[in-house]
Amino acid sequence: MRKLFLGVFFGMLIQTNVLAQDYPFLRVETKRNILTQKVEVFEGSKSLRKQDVMLILSEDPEALALYQKSLRRQKINTALSVLNVGLFAGSTFLVISPQSQSSTFSNLFWPITLGTLGVGIVSGILSGDVRNLTREAVDLYNFGNQNGPLVYFQENRIDQQIFSFKIPLSGKPSLF
Repeated sequence: MRKLFLGVFFGMLIQTNVLAQDYPFLRVETKRNILTQKVEVFEGSKSLRKQDVMLILSEDPEALALYQKSLRRQKINTALSVLNVGLFAGSTFLVISPQSQSSTFSNLFWPITLGTLGVGIVSGILSGDVRNLTREAVDLYNFGNQNGPLVYFQENRIDQQIFSFKIPLSGKPSLF
């Protein structure tokens, strides 16, 4: 009995490996770091470098274009985050440093503070865009280009006839 169970178990294990997809299944994880977020692409439990992801996504040109777009926006987002830290440090320095005139403080403080706020908002929008573009590229690679909504149960679509019995609109109903 034990040998039969092991035989069936190993047979199912081999069958799942044979029927598995030929290309790797990718997934995306997002982690926060000091300045921005880090968007990582995994193949199983292995974290992939950007060059590896681009090599894998090269099979699907549309997914590769989306991933390259997300990488460009990631560079812009990093630059904006560095600028945001600089502006924040500048506004903090203006608040802490002693002022000889009160008008100097108001002339520099508000533009730097509003600039920090604006750059922070744009950086936040771009970080969400980077995450979404990367996820969209990986989903496009994993599931292919599907135009329209996903249909999980093809045999139970709405446009198929469900019942063989038809109710006539006029007259008496009949079975045949």
